[in-house]
Amino acid sequence: MSVSLIIFISVLVIMACGILGGMRPWRRVAAYESKPTGQQALPKISIVAYVLRDEDDLTSYVDTLLSQDYPDFEVILVCDASAETTAVLSEKFENIENLKLTFIPPGSHNLSRRKLAQTLGIKRATGEVVLTTSTSVIPASDKWLRSMAEPFADHDINIVCGYVHPEFRDFTGGAKWYRQMDGVLTSTQWMLDAAEGYPYRGDGFNLAFRRHLFFDAKGYASSLSLMDGDDDVFINEISSPGAGTLVLNPEAFVNTRWENEANRLYIELKDRYCFTRKYLPKAPFLRASLLAWTNWLMLLAVAAIIISAVILIRALDNGWYSDDIPSIIILGAALLVALEFWLFEILTYRKLAARLGAVRLFWAVVPFMLWRPLGNFLFYINHYPTRKRHYTWVRN
Repeated sequence: MSVSLIIFISVLVIMACGILGGMRPWRRVAAYESKPTGQQALPKISIVAYVLRDEDDLTSYVDTLLSQDYPDFEVILVCDASAETTAVLSEKFENIENLKLTFIPPGSHNLSRRKLAQTLGIKRATGEVVLTTSTSVIPASDKWLRSMAEPFADHDINIVCGYVHPEFRDFTGGAKWYRQMDGVLTSTQWMLDAAEGYPYRGDGFNLAFRRHLFFDAKGYASSLSLMDGDDDVFINEISSPGAGTLVLNPEAFVNTRWENEANRLYIELKDRYCFTRKYLPKAPFLRASLLAWTNWLMLLAVAAIIISAVILIRALDNGWYSDDIPSIIILGAALLVALEFWLFEILTYRKLAARLGAVRLFWAVVPFMLWRPLGNFLFYINHYPTRKRHYTWVRN
């Protein structure tokens, strides 16, 4: 009976670690509600939008931004295009009062063009708060700006993180369901810390912060050698306890427009986050690993339960022992606890996926969770030889 008790206690400990530790971000984010801010005065917001060269429906995009239900804001478009193209666009939008337009010099090399775009936009901004985004995403509603701005009515809030909702239907191939889950869990990882007031990462396409923080930190000076880091290294640098928050209502979402580029962009985003994680706090990543390896420990425990039960049943059948019925009962109880743990994990993930607009998986949750640490390791190994491309001195 001692072996059965050890297995049963081990299963209980594994379950507790998974539910109280590893699954905590899932449960907190799935149930998270933004705090009401009351009727305090709202600050002026400067939307800094990075415009890509291949943007062919800029007029529609500008109309979407200008139709936001907010009393005082401006839109600053930073074009990654030639001076001639920018001149044409400037003439096109010259009669719009709260719209400004600038461009990145085409000869700019050995730097992150997105960081340069946002730096130019932030310098031209006049709002107390800056909201960075891109023409590759589109606000989910005309309440987007208000939802992202309201937390700043509290003068202690300096950073507001919003959610960029991938168009999951754009994923193709056999891995499309797994990529949805992986994307949801990657976002959930940083969302918990933002919800608890101390963000260390966000998504630069839906990220707001007080403008003075940018200049206090000398912009992106600490990560100038990196192609990325504007939405995690920078946020981690300017963050402080209680000074950040998360806005997670659907009206504050922005939706991606990846279309047939979805698979490639997913890999690029994952590669970028994988690279910059070494500059960020270790605790959130250890917490995520806890749940991943908890599933493997539970799988090993179930294997031990089945093997032990088979041995005990054979022993009883052959008359080796006559008092091990209690051990079999304990092993059966341990198996039920393990199955309950996985059912709880499935149901919790389904709530989280529904909150973030992803497919609500069922039986695939556990296999995907078992695969995820291995998949992440293989992804890291596969992309390790190309890690230098994340440095600006490699780009021409």
